[in-house]
Amino acid sequence: MTKFARFSINQSIKHGIVDGNTIQEISKPPYEDYSITKNIFDLSNVSLLSPVQPSKIIAIGLNYKSHLGRREIPKVPEPFFKTPSSLIGPEDSIIIPKEALDEKVIIQPEAEMVVVIGQACKNISSSEAMNYILGFTCGNDVSARDWQKNDLQWWRAKSCDTFTSLGPIIETELDHNSIKLKGYVNGKLTQEQTTSDLIHSVPKIIEFVSKFMTLLPGDVIMTGTPGDPPDIHPGDTTIVEIENLGSLKNYVEAEI
Repeated sequence: MTKFARFSINQSIKHGIVDGNTIQEISKPPYEDYSITKNIFDLSNVSLLSPVQPSKIIAIGLNYKSHLGRREIPKVPEPFFKTPSSLIGPEDSIIIPKEALDEKVIIQPEAEMVVVIGQACKNISSSEAMNYILGFTCGNDVSARDWQKNDLQWWRAKSCDTFTSLGPIIETELDHNSIKLKGYVNGKLTQEQTTSDLIHSVPKIIEFVSKFMTLLPGDVIMTGTPGDPPDIHPGDTTIVEIENLGSLKNYVEAEI
């Protein structure tokens, strides 16, 4: 069981292995052939970042039974993209664009379990899929609902700057099939479910997606959100909490 993190200290960005209250630097990203250095830092002295910088962020829509409402169950996983430029990490701020505020667009967080790819894979069967996963982390798929509903594409609804948050760590060994996932806004529990409510499993998602595109090391797959996410506004604080993965906290601000 290894917990990886990406962090900054003294204006330098590094990768490391988290052990209790310390982080030990590694020479390369965790999906490469790294070595463990002698540099050990106290977690209180570093800033944790998004644990990876993916070439692509794939998100799966309508993948929890509790999120479907009256909609039909998707026969296959339904992926969409979020751009890497939308990515932020723990303790960073979600910035609501001026246009969204002016138009009174509904903005909602989506608490999600996120898969981090460890090896390049193409045409992988579900029985092989877990061999290509580095681990799991927490994610927040921030969504502008009016734009999601009314635009032809979801590009701005899902990929405004700061609309994808990941972290704080990657856990390499996780019994991900039935773990608790919670979302909070200002300390109030707003989403709660276990991953057993997923419609399409992680191996099935990887099998389906890898039929059509190569997944690269560091790429992430956001597996969907449960229930009915709440609205958020400037001044709010969001938390995604997943069993054995920790808590991902972000602050909500208005674009200046």
